[in-house]
Amino acid sequence: MAQTTEAPLEGLEPLLEALPDGIVIVGRGGRIAYANELMQRLSGYSRRELLGKPIELLVPEAARFDHERHREDYAGNPRARPMGMSLDIALQRKDGTVFPADIALSPLTTEPELLVVAAVRDATERRQAQRLLAVLEDRERIAKELHDGVIQALFAVGMTLQATEAKSGDREVVRNRLAEAVDSIDEIIRDLRNYIFGLRPGLLADRRLDEALRELTAEFQERTGIVAAVDIDPRIAARFANSSGPLVQIVREALSNVARHSRAGTCRLSFLERDGQAVLEIDDDGKGLDGRRAGSGGQGLRNMEERAAAIGGRFSLESAPGQGSTVRVTLPL
Repeated sequence: MAQTTEAPLEGLEPLLEALPDGIVIVGRGGRIAYANELMQRLSGYSRRELLGKPIELLVPEAARFDHERHREDYAGNPRARPMGMSLDIALQRKDGTVFPADIALSPLTTEPELLVVAAVRDATERRQAQRLLAVLEDRERIAKELHDGVIQALFAVGMTLQATEAKSGDREVVRNRLAEAVDSIDEIIRDLRNYIFGLRPGLLADRRLDEALRELTAEFQERTGIVAAVDIDPRIAARFANSSGPLVQIVREALSNVARHSRAGTCRLSFLERDGQAVLEIDDDGKGLDGRRAGSGGQGLRNMEERAAAIGGRFSLESAPGQGSTVRVTLPL
């Protein structure tokens, strides 16, 4: 005959039935002593089918052996365990279907045995929401990587082709082919926004951060004709080796903005210690921005700001008409 625990639960059933969670109480030997109406609906079993049965009846078959061991461990050290413990738990219904569950455990000491009260929630919607959030976060990361990495590199190739086209004279065939190549790059840039990438900047392969930044600046100077000076303290760069990816992308975006918008003759990249902090700066002597334009920003500025924040830094842009611009990232040492 099924074991019951009517005495310890006397007077509690109305409360247990009113709770918004499925409630199952487990007694001696892991056998079910009580299940409320919501638990019956969640599991597909009637109360009569549940009472006296091992709690493993509600556990997917592949996990039942491990569950018995965990149950015995819990009985040896009973304690309240709230929901939200990030455990990957699933329960099995009467029809064999499995659903993700959030479960909170609470010991209930009675004589002569220990009861365990389990509050159960169907976690299907919550986990679907978590997966959706992860997808959205991944899309945001992808957008940043595309904009600051691959797309900026393609912009640089396009600018080189445009410069070559301008110097091709009357060679109409060459001019047409270069124009077609620029158009093709524009199409690739649009297509890339729909693809998924999760790569570190290729510039960092087998290079230290200071070397990567120097090479990036040298390529910028060769491509644009803008004189670029570099002042990097290798010790400071080494301190931020683990943040190389975001820092390279910030510099790449900043140099791209100089090339496309500033009309500068010179620019300077520095990464030095200043007042007990590491300061990365990209400044130019270009046309600058007025306060409204500097404050309005754009996707590139937002990406730089978010990348800086992600590694514990602070991003700022200083600019004024006719006085150039300075992109600054300040990092704690």
